[in-house]
Amino acid sequence: MDNRSSSPQRRPVRMGGPGGGPMGAMGFEKPKHARQTVVRLLSYLDNRIALLVLALAMMLVSTLSGLAGNYFLKPLINNYIMPGDFAGLGGALLTLASIYLAGVAAAYLQNRMMVRISQVTTNKIRQELFVRLQRLPLKYFDTNTHGDLMSRFTNDIDNIQVSLDQSLLQVMSSTLSFVGSVVMMIVLSPTLFLVTLVVLALMVFISGKIAGKSMKNFKAQQKNLGNVNGYVEEMVDGLKIVKVFTHEEEIIAEFKQRNEAYRQAATNANFLAGMVMPVMMNLNNIAYAATAMFGGILAVLSNFDIGSLAAFLQYTRQVGFPITQMTNQLNNILSAVAGAERVFEMMDQQPELDEG
Repeated sequence: MDNRSSSPQRRPVRMGGPGGGPMGAMGFEKPKHARQTVVRLLSYLDNRIALLVLALAMMLVSTLSGLAGNYFLKPLINNYIMPGDFAGLGGALLTLASIYLAGVAAAYLQNRMMVRISQVTTNKIRQELFVRLQRLPLKYFDTNTHGDLMSRFTNDIDNIQVSLDQSLLQVMSSTLSFVGSVVMMIVLSPTLFLVTLVVLALMVFISGKIAGKSMKNFKAQQKNLGNVNGYVEEMVDGLKIVKVFTHEEEIIAEFKQRNEAYRQAATNANFLAGMVMPVMMNLNNIAYAATAMFGGILAVLSNFDIGSLAAFLQYTRQVGFPITQMTNQLNNILSAVAGAERVFEMMDQQPELDEG
């Protein structure tokens, strides 16, 4: 008897997220041809360019309203609160409220537009992928696990949808917010900005170190998760063979080993990923406290006014958040590009010729 018949047939397992697909939130398979994939993905937006431009305009209004609202604290305190002009203060507060309301309205419209763009785009991609699936030869299905093929319709396309819906404009908004905050801090007080710059540099350095270590562990998590999912699929497909040859105990032991390897990798990866936000928040608090202390000294010993200090502290509180946002959203975008690459790889497979 052929020895290969004594256990379920092994098929190649593509490493990745559930069923073999890439995972988001810092765990992803790096795209191999990122530029070509992005260009091809953007070609699906050709009929929605006007809507995308309008969404970009709304993002710009929303971000600038946040920056302007923080700076407005300076005249609010110096021109109205400090002199005790409470009559003028009411009008100034209405102006400040209008600035923030404009930002809220722009953010709402931006989100509605991007949801529509992402859903229509991924619907078109999913439809084309399903049509291609019907035309592929049987040998393609024999050399790719069912879970891996399913993951292209679920994980990979979902990653594209999330990236278009949230990550694309969020990266632009975070970049603009970060640059704008730094510029406004320099305008308000170059001396005080040097104090904040030290903590900002530390935040960027620590964030990069944690993200690098987390990335390695997420790759290990992907690999082990792919092993677990592929093994479960094999066992389900070959369950009759397993029972015929009474291999239940061997199968359980091997699954336990793979499952434990996945648990260890997932624990390490998620522990490091979970450290990013608390570490960044605490460093941001340190920057805020250091800025407040030195700003108070400048206000007492020089002509640095209270309004400028209040506005500067708001920018100090705000400037660290875009760094974390950009890190997370860039990983989501890379995950989406990797997913799109897998989807287009399947679309580019040669269809089976109909020879009657």
